[in-house]
Amino acid sequence: MSDFAKELISSMEEALEHARGGKTGVRVHTVAPVDVKKARKALKMTQPDFARLVGTSVSGLQKWEQGKRQPGGAARTLITLIMRAPEAVRDALEERDEKLSA
Repeated sequence: MSDFAKELISSMEEALEHARGGKTGVRVHTVAPVDVKKARKALKMTQPDFARLVGTSVSGLQKWEQGKRQPGGAARTLITLIMRAPEAVRDALEERDEKLSA
């Protein structure tokens, strides 16, 4: 049996033990939900504009705002940044818009 196969079997056994509630040394990181609606309101943006900004559809944004889903990846990072420093993001967006219109 190859080393890869042995490692794969070991990983699967560890995952099964973890699923059963056993102690495996596996760390589970929980990610706190982000308040998407609050972030959007902080920038005083409409749903269509905010959806474009974070790269999702309006219906996807609505699911985030209703708590049915949570954003991931770059969208989550941007929303977290908006929550921490809405003025900085607003300023950056205004600078971007000025450059695009020049």
